[in-house]
Amino acid sequence: MKFTRTLIGIATGLALAQGAAAIDLSNDDQRFLREAGESGMLEMQASELAVQKAENPELKRYAEMMIKDHGAVDQELKALAQRKGFQLPVELEGGKLRLMENLRQLEGAGFDEEYADEVAVDAHEDAVELFEDAAEDADDDEVRAFAAKHLPALQNHLEMGRQLEDLVDDARRNAASRPDAAAVGPAGEPIVPETRR
Repeated sequence: MKFTRTLIGIATGLALAQGAAAIDLSNDDQRFLREAGESGMLEMQASELAVQKAENPELKRYAEMMIKDHGAVDQELKALAQRKGFQLPVELEGGKLRLMENLRQLEGAGFDEEYADEVAVDAHEDAVELFEDAAEDADDDEVRAFAAKHLPALQNHLEMGRQLEDLVDDARRNAASRPDAAAVGPAGEPIVPETRR
């Protein structure tokens, strides 16, 4: 009985210590951890989908690199959050969730375009801005160091994403300029002209 009370006391003390650590983080540092977690989750989930669905081989290679790179960063982020007693998000919400739902509906060239525009470029622009702010202004030394460490890789991902976006756009324009090319809609489905009777 005494041993059980001791264990409960230790567990309660650990929980209180973790809660106190999260309270010690400023609101901005907590926001950074939350948004960095959401950003990484989006990158990995969208890239796993791209490995399965993308038509462009360069896009598939980029997606494979994203899974590897963001997977490693995610492990470091989880360890940092655990040390700080902060609970990272476990699922996507809001605009990131809507983007994933949209990507799941797309096929072919439509998927490639959406992934290149929304994930490789736009999501990385947001991530770079988030990490730049934290690298300069985070209150917690570990949070600031984490952001500064991973910022160069995110900037590189963004630059590669912009090149990928150009490549996908060029492929679409080249396909559209071929006289034998079928017209495609926004989801990459062929547009069949109406026949008049």
